[in-house]
Amino acid sequence: MKMPSPSSLFLDYASDRGPVVTEFDQFSQVIALPALIAASGRLRSLDGHINGKGKLFQSGGCHYLESNLTDAEAAYSEDGFCFMVSDAIPFQLVDIFSLALASPSFFPEIGDPKLEDPGRVRDREKPAGYGFFRKSPEEALLVRSELAYPICPLREEAALYFTGLALDAIWSHELSHAFMGHLEFTTKAFGIRALNELPDGRGNLRIMPLEAEADRFSAQTILQGAFGATPYLPQSLKALSTESRLKAAFVTSAILTWFWAYLQRVDRTIDGFDPYESGEHPPPLARLHLAFEANRDFLKIQGWSASSIETLTFQTMEELENLATAKDWFSILHPENAFSEKGRQFHKDIKEIMGHEFRQYHKELEEFRYKPGEK
Repeated sequence: MKMPSPSSLFLDYASDRGPVVTEFDQFSQVIALPALIAASGRLRSLDGHINGKGKLFQSGGCHYLESNLTDAEAAYSEDGFCFMVSDAIPFQLVDIFSLALASPSFFPEIGDPKLEDPGRVRDREKPAGYGFFRKSPEEALLVRSELAYPICPLREEAALYFTGLALDAIWSHELSHAFMGHLEFTTKAFGIRALNELPDGRGNLRIMPLEAEADRFSAQTILQGAFGATPYLPQSLKALSTESRLKAAFVTSAILTWFWAYLQRVDRTIDGFDPYESGEHPPPLARLHLAFEANRDFLKIQGWSASSIETLTFQTMEELENLATAKDWFSILHPENAFSEKGRQFHKDIKEIMGHEFRQYHKELEEFRYKPGEK
């Protein structure tokens, strides 16, 4: 599929953030491009949904930026929307999920985990996703020898599937900022026309509920995708059960929590100390709880019984425990940390704080819901 060329609006906005990626190399074809196709299709669906209600959704574009930053951004102007993901992110994510699937205890139902060598995971000296991607356009994007790829070919392909899930979650998060009216609202109310992942060091409680809402949309989007076809599911994994794909969506939400936590250098997520210091998003551990809560709510709506949801949740926790045990980088995801009594109380406290902020402006926000422009 040939992706549309960036609009003049997009190029004008992105000019000081890095070149817009319009050419995809062979490796990017199987990592970055399928998620971009999914995002562009979802953008068209949102456009159709809103216009079907007699309202106008302004034009938008989804593109990768050539940048070694770990960032994703949604921006608003009077002429349309810009959604951007730095092209370093797909390569960081494929490293993370390759490392996870190189551990034989992680998703053992995929391929032949007996082929994997636990020592290769334990011996990795560099934190997953950092230090190997390019610092300038002239450098190679990927040095395969630095990665702990799964030895089993099917598990190697599964790493691409998980990477696609994660990218889909990131794109969906940014798209939801437009779909839910966040961007025009923050532009008018706060003078902020762009919402992004990269921490700016300035906590902003007013934005935090909107980011949590986008997280919820994002988590439920990739969970919904488990029930149907996705452009980033390799042909060799078409037989993967729905239950395993649902579990993969839960686990992906949790690993993205770790990803942003590591990005933000957040070591205080477990004790809850000063959770607003690193930007406008809820603290990473709270994001994990919020995503799981969103997924459980979605399954309830789908008619799942409470016992079936609990079973899936505990299976997910087992995968996170296996991952944290295989490599201590992921210790924040161990259920003893993430779902401890202290962690649950932290989640409750964050929800109360965000609820207080949201109540201050929710009536004003409603005016912008699903209608960033009038016909």
